[in-house]
Amino acid sequence: MPTIYNKRQDSEGLWEVYDRESEEAVIVDGLPLCGLDEIEADEAIRKLKRGEVTSDNIPPTAQSGWPPTKDGL
Repeated sequence: MPTIYNKRQDSEGLWEVYDRESEEAVIVDGLPLCGLDEIEADEAIRKLKRGEVTSDNIPPTAQSGWPPTKDGL
């Protein structure tokens, strides 16, 4: 199953992009995607989904959805 990215707001009103399965903040180029405004978080999610940037802490197989599950989905 491909990685599902989402965003959550902290107590200060800033946003963090995280992996829904692990609940961990996504790290890109050694930096966690946190402390963002909402527009930046949305753009980061779009770029992650398109493969324009890749996460340092999410395995490539999880990002791509490979290997497929036993039922092929």
